Amino acid sequence: MPMIGKTFAVALVLAASLILSGCIEQPRGDIRGDKLIVVATIQPLGEFVRAVGGDRVDVMVLLPPGAEPHTFEPTPAQMKRLEDADLYVKNGAGLELWLERFSSDGMKVVDSSEGVELIYLNGIPDPHIWLSPRSAAIQVENICRALIEVDPEGREYYEKNRDAYISELRGLDEYLKSRLSRASGRIFVVDHPAWSYLARDYNLVQIAIEEGEREPGPRRIAYIIKTVKDNNIKAILVEPEFNPKMAEVIASEAGCQVVEIDPLAGDYINNMRSVGDLIAESTGA
Repeated sequence: MPMIGKTFAVALVLAASLILSGCIEQPRGDIRGDKLIVVATIQPLGEFVRAVGGDRVDVMVLLPPGAEPHTFEPTPAQMKRLEDADLYVKNGAGLELWLERFSSDGMKVVDSSEGVELIYLNGIPDPHIWLSPRSAAIQVENICRALIEVDPEGREYYEKNRDAYISELRGLDEYLKSRLSRASGRIFVVDHPAWSYLARDYNLVQIAIEEGEREPGPRRIAYIIKTVKDNNIKAILVEPEFNPKMAEVIASEAGCQVVEIDPLAGDYINNMRSVGDLIAESTGA
């Protein structure tokens, strides 16, 4: 064999032995590729992960469009993907009650609600924390911290992305603060009380048709109709995950419209701007 051929063969043998012995670092993410597999419960959380993780993560969102997060149960296929994940980002604050029945020693779970000042309704935490940009910024911080723990080499990359996205959230916060402060009223009416954190942060009053996750009785319906009329409310705001029939009945009696707002929509920044506009307009702004 020529000398060059022998040298090349020896180099190949040495490289193979070094890889097998662990002297040469393997690509991040083992045989599945160089991206972290991250699972998130809902679309807004998935967007937060993508914003921070960028091209170092592969994100799967468990909750399909139109599903109701309070009653959601993952499919066997989703559970298998969850078992294979490097990181699971849960909303926390009681949203993922099913997770208590699931455990995987090989998966890191981050509770994105850590550090958020929770609102309690009848002693139960309100899980809709992502619907406040200020709370969302805390969730993004928690996600960044978890990604760094799983992938320390990406620290600088994750922190840069985190800072850029939190800057966008601050811009959204300023927009909502300005837009909602110009609303002629402070009361807005919804079918499901998902907007407590937004109401708290921007000095609004949320009135929900739903009573303790139940259909309203005659007294509650009469109260909502009176509230709409007395406050010149222009629209009742409904979520696509819930049947709008009761809201439509009340709106017909009270002389207002029914308008849809989606707490689980993608494109979080623009969706929340739109939500702020619709809330302001529903109060008569």
